[in-house]
Amino acid sequence: MEYRKLGATGIEVPAMGIGTVAWGEKLVGYGKRFTREDLFKAYKTSLDAGLNFFDTSESYGGGISEQLLCEFHHQDARPIVVATKFSPAKIYDPSTRFSAKDIVSTLDGSLKRLGLKKVDLYQLHYPVPRHKLNKYLDALAETVKSGKAKAVGVCNFNTERMKYAHEYFAKQNIQLASNQVGYNLLHRLPETNGMLTACKELDIALIAILPLGEGVLTGKYRVGGDAHPSNLRSIARVTQLDIFKDGDPSPLMRRLFTKPYLLEREKLESLFELMDRISHKYNATISQVALNWLIASNPRVIPIPGEKNARQAASNAATLSWKLTHEEFESISQTESSIRKSL
Repeated sequence: MEYRKLGATGIEVPAMGIGTVAWGEKLVGYGKRFTREDLFKAYKTSLDAGLNFFDTSESYGGGISEQLLCEFHHQDARPIVVATKFSPAKIYDPSTRFSAKDIVSTLDGSLKRLGLKKVDLYQLHYPVPRHKLNKYLDALAETVKSGKAKAVGVCNFNTERMKYAHEYFAKQNIQLASNQVGYNLLHRLPETNGMLTACKELDIALIAILPLGEGVLTGKYRVGGDAHPSNLRSIARVTQLDIFKDGDPSPLMRRLFTKPYLLEREKLESLFELMDRISHKYNATISQVALNWLIASNPRVIPIPGEKNARQAASNAATLSWKLTHEEFESISQTESSIRKSL
C-alpha cells in the first residue's frame, strides 16, 4: 500500500481515500438504488484492501453520512482515519450559520454522530467572505488546540487564499494539512493556477474531489453507449466557489457540464480509446486508469472517489495494484491537452 502525508501534520493515509457524499443522501438514491447494507459492504471491502481514509461532512445526508460511518466502525472495529467538515452556510439555507463561533459546537455534533473523541482532519467546507476569514481560521485553530481535531484543512480555496491560511495558521504553530478541490483528467486547473506548486512549496496535501468527473471518466457515457448523464450537477454551482476565481474551469469540463453530453462525447473518444488500450494491458478499467493518472500526477494528490457498493469499492481499490508507466501517463496527458486545445 502506498501512503501519502496530510501535509506536515505527520498523519499518513493511503494514496486514495473514500468520499462519502452519497452516504445517506436520498437525492442520489439512498434507500432505493443502494442501501445501508450496500454501503457497509463497500466499507468492509475498502478496509480489506487497506483503504481506511474516509472523508465525510456534517452536511452529507443531513448528518447521516457521519452516523453511518460511526455504525460501520462499531461493526468492524479496524482502525480508520476520518476527515469531516464544517459548512459555513447550509446548502438549502444560505442565510444561516455565517458565524465562526459555530465551528467548535458543530464539531461537537460531528464527533457525537461519528462516535469519536477527536477527528483526524477537520475542514472548512467552503470559502467565506474575506473580511470574516480570520475568525473562521481562529475557530479552526481552536479545534486543534482543544484536542478535538488532530489537524485542520480547507476546501475549495483558491491558491492565494490557501497560502494566506497556511501563513495564518503557522503563526499559531499549526500546520494547514490540506486543500480539497476539484481535480481530474478533464479538469486540470490545479496544474496551471499555481495550486500544485504552492502545495509542494508549503507541504500541503491536495485532496481531489470529482476524480472521475461525475462519472464521465468511467467511460460509461462514451460513444456507442446508451447511458446519458441526465443528472450531472451543473458546473454553474461549482463555479461560485473561490477555487475558480483563479481562472475558468477547463473548457472541456465546462462544456460537458453545461451542454447535453451527447453533443460532446465524440470529442473525447480518442482519449477513451487510448485509456481503453492501457486498461486492457493491466486487466483494469477506464475508471482505474483515470484514478491511476491522478495518483501519478503529483505525490501530494489524494483522490477520494465515492462508492455505493462493494463492486465500486473493489474497483477503486484495484487502482492501487498497478501503476502507469511514465510514457503512458504522458500519452494520456498530451491526448487530453490536444482535445482541450481543439475546442
